[in-house]
Amino acid sequence: MRKLFWKIAVPTVILLAFGPLSAQSAKTSSDQNVSGAWTLSAEGYVLPMTLNQDGTRLTGTLEVTHGPFAILGEFKKGRIHFAGTSDGGGIRHDDDSNELDVWAIGHLQSAGTLAGTRVSTVGDFTWRAIRKPQALGH
Repeated sequence: MRKLFWKIAVPTVILLAFGPLSAQSAKTSSDQNVSGAWTLSAEGYVLPMTLNQDGTRLTGTLEVTHGPFAILGEFKKGRIHFAGTSDGGGIRHDDDSNELDVWAIGHLQSAGTLAGTRVSTVGDFTWRAIRKPQALGH
């Protein structure tokens, strides 16, 4: 558990400390909204993700290979973080548990994509998400 804490704490501190130095979109934070359908790619995985933004609060669903699960987080000043827990779809992991815990941090890039680091009970990944195009008439 301590290793997992440090894997989350160090990237979070780095993101908070140096995030303002990264390139940001010309939009103001009040114009930025990440609600919608996304495709999250993480080192060979392609995962559908749906985000709903209310102010800075995020809710949504991430569909991993073990099945879909709810995520909660925040999007503020171009930075995103979210987390969720799944029953793991009955698949046992190294600690003989079914649970799958996921934590992610990242930021909105100038091209409108999201990118960051994901830490989970089954591995750590860098990730990138691209917004899915909206269907006509929406």
